[in-house]
Amino acid sequence: MHIVHVGKYYAPYRGGIETVVEQLCRGLVERDQQVTAVVCNDGPQTVEETLHGVRVIRLGTRLLLNSQPFTLRLTAALRGLTFDLLHFHTPNPVGALAVLAARSSRPVVATHHSDIIRQRILGKPASSAQALLYRKAAAIVAPTPKHVEHSRVLRRFAHKCHIIHFPIDSTPYALADDGWDEALPASWQNDPLILFVGRLVYYKGVNVLLDGLAFTKHARLAVVGEGPLEQELMAQARALGLSERVAFLGGVSDQRLKALYKRCRFLVLPSVARSEAFGMVQLEAMAACRPVISTDLKSGVPYVNQHGTTGLVVPPSHCAALGAAMKLLLDNPSYAERLGRAAQERVVSEFSVRSVVDAHLALYRRSI
Repeated sequence: MHIVHVGKYYAPYRGGIETVVEQLCRGLVERDQQVTAVVCNDGPQTVEETLHGVRVIRLGTRLLLNSQPFTLRLTAALRGLTFDLLHFHTPNPVGALAVLAARSSRPVVATHHSDIIRQRILGKPASSAQALLYRKAAAIVAPTPKHVEHSRVLRRFAHKCHIIHFPIDSTPYALADDGWDEALPASWQNDPLILFVGRLVYYKGVNVLLDGLAFTKHARLAVVGEGPLEQELMAQARALGLSERVAFLGGVSDQRLKALYKRCRFLVLPSVARSEAFGMVQLEAMAACRPVISTDLKSGVPYVNQHGTTGLVVPPSHCAALGAAMKLLLDNPSYAERLGRAAQERVVSEFSVRSVVDAHLALYRRSI
């Protein structure tokens, strides 16, 4: 079977959707399937390469439209391919229109990663493009039941929805070295380390995390990620008197990130808006045997991290509740360890690449 995956970008570009697409593509190749990923390049040139057996076509892109890569080449590229099934990853409204324009007779499966949120100008047209593609799709994949429950778009197509979790290869996280990160002060090594991983943008709620950290003592916070709010968050840490307890590490390598997961006491995902639809970093921390503190959003986030089982879930934008949850895990390391073990067991049993790829293959075969 030749399966074409269409997404915005592909590895080594880092992002939640890109991680899922790469894991699926590589897993399908390991099942002896022919896989082509058609994505956007971050420059004007079209580049083709093979990565881990996956043919990757990166289409030249000349502009971004509301953070969406815009290329006129996708329709022509799809018309030039012969395949058995097309798997499209949303949100990607420009890509959705290009897929519809290609008028392929082959079945389409769509994965709904998240709704289109906070798009004041293009929000309605973008959601309409998403809905048009879902109307054409033979099947829609939702990563958690919460996605269907809370999405106005998905509820309209609930009869087409199939719940298949996002995949993660837990082994590299479980076996990672827990050595000390040299970018962190050596004086921190005897204090518990809290970790945040993600873009420094509004919906990630790092400002709430800093306010919550002020309710704790001695714990140190490593912030991994870049974004437009970095300087503002640094200023907030200084204003709160937390400069000696917070380190902004920027982007780090995969190896360093895995070591930070193993070294930390727990991960905090303090997101404040349902733009955080799933939170792949939760799975990464859980795979490393670390509990998660996340927020009770109307999204898949509290489905992934189960309160009292794999971590703690607190109300969004509630710094006192977040601070109390962090203090609980800081003051009770044995409880944190117990949650971490359960978290790792959940990842291995329910989010493994093998089981997720098998579920997709079964869906593809029913859709053709």
